[in-house]
Amino acid sequence: MRLFLIGSFFWFAAVSILSANTDERLWTLLTGETFRAELARFDEASGKVTLKFNNAKEQVYEVALFSVIDRAWLTEWLELEESFDTKLKTLGGRVEHRLTQGTYPTDLFIYYPSSSIKASVLPCLILFHPTAKAARYLKRHFEAAERAGMMIVSCGTFRNEATDAECDLNLVRFREMLPQILALKQIDPAKVFLGGTSGGGLRAFQYTVQVPYAWAGVYSNGGWLGGEKEYGLPYPSGMRVAIVNGNQDTAANHFVAPDSAVLNRTGSVVGVIVFEGAHQEPPMHSQLQAFNWLLQKEDAPPEGPGAKGSEHAEPTREYHPPSPPSKQPRGL
Repeated sequence: MRLFLIGSFFWFAAVSILSANTDERLWTLLTGETFRAELARFDEASGKVTLKFNNAKEQVYEVALFSVIDRAWLTEWLELEESFDTKLKTLGGRVEHRLTQGTYPTDLFIYYPSSSIKASVLPCLILFHPTAKAARYLKRHFEAAERAGMMIVSCGTFRNEATDAECDLNLVRFREMLPQILALKQIDPAKVFLGGTSGGGLRAFQYTVQVPYAWAGVYSNGGWLGGEKEYGLPYPSGMRVAIVNGNQDTAANHFVAPDSAVLNRTGSVVGVIVFEGAHQEPPMHSQLQAFNWLLQKEDAPPEGPGAKGSEHAEPTREYHPPSPPSKQPRGL
């Protein structure tokens, strides 16, 4: 195990920062300068750190220029990457990388659980990361996918858009690539879900409206429908929607009740899973709870919160049964 030995205070500070599960953060140089940027790459051998600003410009820094907190975080980031690779070897599943064909080639990182060896068809969750970290995002979910017996397709390129033109382009991209995803062997066409974290969750909800298909449901981690302007959209009926938020994610939690009401009115069932944390990806056991609930392996959430402080504690959950469905068109 790598250890950035500066002292226990800095070690625990680094772990605390890492728990936010995001590659975009506030960086501090030894000069005292601070700025927000996304980690694009870290080459430990050369000591080069590549940061991306505003989803566009990249700049390379020497790792020695950063504060001890940032260097400790980078050390933990590398160790986490290695632990994912080690975990994959023990799970029994496999990862496949594909580049879609057409006008907008897109990287797809696919996890096939070990049950794919015997199963004829499997449920599939198509995931979107807010900053297009497709491979890393897949790694964060493949253990829960293995236990739930679910395929995961993590999509590259898609990131939070700054303009309407970017939104339109990504929608065209997804419409082009969806038939290629559905053509993958072993996908159960009746159990295809969309999902993502933060803006990726927002995208998942939007595409259920904008891309006609019999969507089975949505996995929304820190996502939302997009506010009142989106409440009149023709969301598909009959979906199962898992909202998985940190208990300190004030912004996302503000929309849970109104979003659930909108989805209920269109005939969907909403399950809410709450874990200890902020605006971040959930721990594996919360992911698994959500996946199992989407797949109806457990039909109703348990009552009350689980014991705190345990890695395997039951997350607090709520349940929003649907209102009588109202007939609405499936697509635009």
